[in-house]
Amino acid sequence: MRVVLCFLFAVVAMPAWAGWVKAGETNASVLYLDPASITKDGHLRRVLEIRDLKQRNEIGAMSLRGLFEYDCKEGKSRNLSVSAHSESMAGGKTLLSTSDPNNWSAVQPGTAVGSILKSVCAK
Repeated sequence: MRVVLCFLFAVVAMPAWAGWVKAGETNASVLYLDPASITKDGHLRRVLEIRDLKQRNEIGAMSLRGLFEYDCKEGKSRNLSVSAHSESMAGGKTLLSTSDPNNWSAVQPGTAVGSILKSVCAK
């Protein structure tokens, strides 16, 4: 838990212009990842992502920034921490922040998240 909290503080302190690379797009958002943030632990990968929303969500956020974990062996993903921001690319005010990991979800091949899984697991 201490490691996740330390990492979350580092994420919050990162400038919005870090080395973000467009990783995919859905009907609702554009996904970016920071390749320099990818860490490896066996078949697990962790990476910082930003999801720029195409419309404000119910709390007024235009972007979400989080630490995501991918299971390369099982083809699953989950977020470890996430923050919601009032402007794109994690800019503006932080509207919400949590470090409660989600449950694992299967990643569907051919989706934006599937592209991220493939990319981070190739590292």
